[in-house]
Amino acid sequence: MITLNPIFTNGMIMQAGKTVRIFGEGEGTVTVEFLGEAKSVCSKGKWLIEFKPQAYGGPYTMAVTLGNEAKEICDIYFGDVYLLSGQSNMQFKMWERREPTDVYKGNENVRLFTVDRMEENTEERWGMADGWVTLTKENAKDFSAIGYYVSQELGKDRKIGLIACYQGASVIQSWLKKDVAQRPELQVENKFADHEWFPIWNDDGVLYDFMLSKIIPFSMASVLWYQGESNASIDEARIYLRFLDALTSSWREDFMDEDLEFIVIQLADYNERDTEGWHLIQKAQMEAESSLKNVKTVVCRDVCETDDIHPKSKRELSLRIVKALLG
Repeated sequence: MITLNPIFTNGMIMQAGKTVRIFGEGEGTVTVEFLGEAKSVCSKGKWLIEFKPQAYGGPYTMAVTLGNEAKEICDIYFGDVYLLSGQSNMQFKMWERREPTDVYKGNENVRLFTVDRMEENTEERWGMADGWVTLTKENAKDFSAIGYYVSQELGKDRKIGLIACYQGASVIQSWLKKDVAQRPELQVENKFADHEWFPIWNDDGVLYDFMLSKIIPFSMASVLWYQGESNASIDEARIYLRFLDALTSSWREDFMDEDLEFIVIQLADYNERDTEGWHLIQKAQMEAESSLKNVKTVVCRDVCETDDIHPKSKRELSLRIVKALLG
């Protein structure tokens, strides 16, 4: 049986200005008719078909023939796609904020694809089976707060695609390919294993395999990375910049985009973690901008509460992320 990756559904947003990649897996012949061209490949495992970069616009229709099965995907637009990844502060929902609920607004330009997660009884409203979900006033409360605010700002004049691929209480090692996470220079003990699910999703490479790999190599504009709370032991914090280096370089290789931009969101101050390890994470995140290729660091310590590990005011932080994205 040959299949198309679940990210390819009606209403999807694809990245403008970068190579268009259509992919899936299985054995058989695949033909994709798209953008005035027809391309075929004979697959014996994973398959990939590429089209040249496209300008902003749409809607387009794609016809895919998978062996004897024909599919038509409609309402496709080219815009800017942002990967939302990391742990709970990226996962943090609009309904968890302190601001009034009348802020909720729909936006036909904003669409979200959510990667399936490992958690049982998850609070995530959507998964891959739901395809691309358009932002409405009614469902805004279930969007990542950062994703919501960023996309509302950027989605005023073009289509914005958000890919939710995050996991609360996750360590950076789990987001690395296993062979990358097990490099000698990255070997250090993690001391924050108190969450009931922590041992399940935080082994080397687990979230990479279960979540991230499912969207590789979809083209995108930038990765928004908000993580570090679960790596704030002193030993890990001392090498957190190495982890970021491994993450950015290996993800760029996997997504076939050597210049893929990363926006690293620095941890806010947190009174109960006023520790050397916490501050070393913040220091590494700050140094990432000058030390690593095409990385921008967004500071949030002066616009976020310090009495909660999940600061509830996310709007000002999101405006800073927008500013970084716009350069």
